[in-house]
Amino acid sequence: MKAVGISIPRVDGAEKVAGQALYAGDLQLPGMACAKVLRSPLPHARIRRIDSTRAAALAGVVAILTRDNLNVAANSFGAYVRDQQILATDKVRYVGDMIAAVAAVEESIAEEAIKRIDVEYEELPAVYTIEEALSPGAPLVHEKLEGRKDPHYGRGGTHIVHEPSNICFHFRHQRADVEEGMRSSDFIFEDTFSFPSAQHYPMEPHVSVAQFDGETLSVWTASQSPFPVRQELARIFGLPFSAVRVIVPYVGGGYGAKSGIKTEGIAACLSRIAGRPVRLAFSAEETFKTICQPRAKMTIKTGVKKDGTFVARRCEVYLNGGAYANSGPSVTEKAGYRAHGPYRIPHVLTDSYSIYTNTVPAGAFRGFGGPQVAFAYETHIDMIAERLGIDSYEIRMKNLLARGESFAEGDTPIDCDLKAGLKRVAEAIGWESRDNAEENPATKKRGIGIATAVKDGGGTNKPANAAVKIFNDGSVLLSTGSVEVGQGMRTAFLQVVAEELSMPPEQIRVAALDTHYTPFDKGTNASSATSIMGQAVLKAARDARTQFLQAAAAVFRAGEQEIKLEDGRVICREQRLSFREVMQRYFRDTEGEIWGRGFFKVPRDDNVPLGYPSPFWEIGLGAAEVEVDSETGEVKILHYVSLTDAGKMIHPIQCHAQDEGAAVFGLGQALFEDLVYQDGQLLNGSLVDYRLPRFNDLPASLTTFIMEGGGGPGPYGAKGMGEGGILAVAPAVGNAVHNAIARRLQRVPLIPEMVWNAMNTVKGLTD
Repeated sequence: MKAVGISIPRVDGAEKVAGQALYAGDLQLPGMACAKVLRSPLPHARIRRIDSTRAAALAGVVAILTRDNLNVAANSFGAYVRDQQILATDKVRYVGDMIAAVAAVEESIAEEAIKRIDVEYEELPAVYTIEEALSPGAPLVHEKLEGRKDPHYGRGGTHIVHEPSNICFHFRHQRADVEEGMRSSDFIFEDTFSFPSAQHYPMEPHVSVAQFDGETLSVWTASQSPFPVRQELARIFGLPFSAVRVIVPYVGGGYGAKSGIKTEGIAACLSRIAGRPVRLAFSAEETFKTICQPRAKMTIKTGVKKDGTFVARRCEVYLNGGAYANSGPSVTEKAGYRAHGPYRIPHVLTDSYSIYTNTVPAGAFRGFGGPQVAFAYETHIDMIAERLGIDSYEIRMKNLLARGESFAEGDTPIDCDLKAGLKRVAEAIGWESRDNAEENPATKKRGIGIATAVKDGGGTNKPANAAVKIFNDGSVLLSTGSVEVGQGMRTAFLQVVAEELSMPPEQIRVAALDTHYTPFDKGTNASSATSIMGQAVLKAARDARTQFLQAAAAVFRAGEQEIKLEDGRVICREQRLSFREVMQRYFRDTEGEIWGRGFFKVPRDDNVPLGYPSPFWEIGLGAAEVEVDSETGEVKILHYVSLTDAGKMIHPIQCHAQDEGAAVFGLGQALFEDLVYQDGQLLNGSLVDYRLPRFNDLPASLTTFIMEGGGGPGPYGAKGMGEGGILAVAPAVGNAVHNAIARRLQRVPLIPEMVWNAMNTVKGLTD
């Protein structure tokens, strides 16, 4: 039976719609205590003294954690740099840094106890911006760093260490000789761009429940990376991996925010002290003080020929990484690798930096640095086209990489038709008739813009394992380490198994994620679930199918080639049996099971800049029609067109939903979202003050095109596509605004005040 390429009901849909789905925060264990944390009110200060005497005297308090009783094997963690502690011990590095924690029988008691903890600080000079952090003599956010991991790049990729400094991570990517390329160019254009910091804003904030039972630790958590969390917790507490169990129920959104340790370490420490399970749930406001998207400043210099042919490109990317590294080094690496865009450019040199500042830590956010650099290079291309008097669509078509061409030496060739995609979005937005568009009343100005972006998809060095079990009663269980964060992954995997076993999807279940029993996965990010884990699922399903056909052949006393699977039945000659009948006849009284196993990993290749070839290329093409109010500067998006390539759509409705969701993320960053600081204090870190897109901000028309060009590593040629839709939004909208008001803005979000100022100055705002 056919199960792939159709939109079956989501396996988690009914539970979620009915409010019956269980999340980590819903867990109730006997004797469970509730925890709260004390956060620093200062951006940078030494901790002179902590006194928790008054808190300990409060009835109902069962555990207090400060640096004075933080007894762990290793009080440092971090995916790339071990620069963060469970609680700050020597100094705080941003407003919101965690200093102490309390567990109590009721949440209100824990909140009151936190207020009773006295802390004495010695305030230190702070740095908040990239420029301040890099200035001569700037105070250091970290005086010394330990546990830095060596990325082991291949040819064309380099990690450069700067110590002591506020440079957390420096990645260099190069090919050929960029200076030689500039000398051979007819024109050289250089521009600088800025991209905002943003909050992930998952519906479910960070939450976990931890329980120590002797020297065994169990943690229920809303995490995108349960296996790395297990490994970090094991190292922190000096336990073997086998003594740490991480269980992940449903996760209410992540977008990169829920990678790595957030609440788990504190909850585990409190549980060990209290001798009972402890639940630590951050509020939405606390999530704002936990992780964010890094703010970016980018300078691009491009050498071109008179006819618009690109010759050389020099890029500098600076990301404000905040107080701790988190996954910032990986974001920095990816931003640097992608910074020159999907274009044929012989000479390239990029330096990308993650900078420590005394602000909220930054890390992975949907697109991993892709939206930042795409805004820069796609705005830059429109500016080049205008200076040369060339149509911006034509200059893109002239320089775009064709399918099969190389993005970087040794890496996977481009696996989709970018030119066909650009042509389609341009036609959909009415590119040819853009100069003849009628404007609304005199105060309304209309314009359209396009953008093309690409990112290496699927992550780097991501081993994936899956298991498919056929039970004695003929039912099937799929087990994978990928996390369902709302993207519909469980349903897509189930469809793959159903396709391979020729079985109705309703006969297959997906196992809960538990690191004690679930096959290993490095983490759910980088659009890797369907493409990377999907390949492991496909192999596991085929392994199970092979074993089942062998069993069926023994039951029918026939050759395997004579056995067919059809709609949940086993057919041989004139006979038809159910899966259950075959399993029970084969195993007889032993009640045996069949286990199918699948493993997939992209092999290392030192000829590739990042050390591993890109599993696939994820594209995002966009076109926007906007209307700008000349009296207020407000930008309204009338029509937005998004295009990506799924390779093969396993579940079409979910694919379109993913692309639409990514596009709406991009609209927020293009028009509204930005974290605003004053003297290190986050001014809009709440649900009331932070501006997200609302329903009335959505375009009247939102069109998504999804190509199925095959070529992906996933099942039946599938590629990941959950991040592509965000890449082109900000530059497409920015280019449309320029078309409308004839003023170039080189930063987002395009807030009304900034747009109005640009319209009412001769030169416009250019930085």
